[in-house]
Amino acid sequence: MPIKIQRLERYLTGLKVDLLERGTEPKFPITSLPEFNHKIWGFKEQTLTIIAARTSQGKSAFSLQLAYDLAKGGVPTYFISLEMPTHALLERLFCNTQGVDNELLQRGEFALNESYIAKWEAFEKDIKDLPLLITDGIGKTFYEVNTIVSSLDPTPKAVFVDYIQNIKTVGGQTREIINEYLRQFRELAIRKNFIGVLCSQINRGTKDNSGHEPKIWQLKETGNLEEGSDVCILLHWNWWYTHDDLEKHKYKVIVAKNRNGRTGVHTLFFTPQHYQFREYDVFAPQEVEEVKELFDGKVEPF
Repeated sequence: MPIKIQRLERYLTGLKVDLLERGTEPKFPITSLPEFNHKIWGFKEQTLTIIAARTSQGKSAFSLQLAYDLAKGGVPTYFISLEMPTHALLERLFCNTQGVDNELLQRGEFALNESYIAKWEAFEKDIKDLPLLITDGIGKTFYEVNTIVSSLDPTPKAVFVDYIQNIKTVGGQTREIINEYLRQFRELAIRKNFIGVLCSQINRGTKDNSGHEPKIWQLKETGNLEEGSDVCILLHWNWWYTHDDLEKHKYKVIVAKNRNGRTGVHTLFFTPQHYQFREYDVFAPQEVEEVKELFDGKVEPF
């Protein structure tokens, strides 16, 4: 079969149509984090985003908030958990969306607090018609991912996998299997025209002169996560190491790679008991001064 090579002018019409159709807002925005959304210009179809962090640094909470955000905007979203059971993720979503303290839930406050019951009823109503599917245990092989994504109706426009180091591997072939899973997942995102998001661990033991802040080369098990991604987001919660109260809510989102946009550091306000991330300046008036003091009146440039 002969190879067909087209002249460049053949591509111009389609490119012009694409440029004309681009709006002044991202097609798939992150509405809960408007400043961060503006900087990375939302999510995009047929792309692969890596969200990476060390253990207990919030990658599941962060990715779950993004998945909920997309679903809330009417985007059919599939969240594949390879680590946590679905009911645990729903509990996190309840805390995130209703501002409920998970520590109090653990201590049995739900049955004793009428406001929690009211919030639960609001949460049930919210979840009922939300185009969000969460599964656990399914997806440890790419065959399972391909089968379920291909069978869903409607086909998801966003697929999250949390996290890739938990896929099924065979002794001695971990790197090779993860690389192949990554390659096939990216191809599926292109073929099925969806937003692909893979969560990843950062190697625990690796750190340099900058301390615990993650670097893109520290992605666990494979360098292909860096090479095969369109966007790579690294998460860092320094409080985990210092337990300094002044750092408890300060959360760094490091865009280490962005194939079609800017890279840089964005600082968010993290409320761990709610598993919730907010822009540092999106607060009620009485909170503003406290937040300014927390961030020394500034955040890192993007």
